[in-house]
Amino acid sequence: MSPLLLLANLILSAFLTGLIWFVQIVHYPIFRKVPASHFGAYHAAHTLTTGRVVALPMLIESGIGGWLALQPLPAHLRWTNYAAFGCVLLVWAVTFGVAIPLHNRMTAGGYGEATINSLVAANWARTVGWTVRTALLAYLVHALQK
Repeated sequence: MSPLLLLANLILSAFLTGLIWFVQIVHYPIFRKVPASHFGAYHAAHTLTTGRVVALPMLIESGIGGWLALQPLPAHLRWTNYAAFGCVLLVWAVTFGVAIPLHNRMTAGGYGEATINSLVAANWARTVGWTVRTALLAYLVHALQK
């Protein structure tokens, strides 16, 4: 396993973990504070700017993560590597299966508190997924230093 790629994946995962915690605790809850008359413009700006920040790191993280999941590791560390990649799959599944459809609903229908609440609730899966992934990758980096 390439230590440099593993470290790069850890850095990307840690960046995305920090970002998702900010989105979960600060950004998504602020959706509730935006007046309905301004929500469409606010949401459009959110979607555009967040996409610019998140898309490339997510693509690179998943690519490296997939490649690393195929690399040989000592038997006692394989589960960690597979679980870390499983977290990527979870994050992508929730992103495309839940978050994007909810954002599309907000784009089409504007402000909707039930939709915002669903987004905040569903986003916990991504928040936990990236947090666990970062911890697993940190453990792998540490374990492979020995």
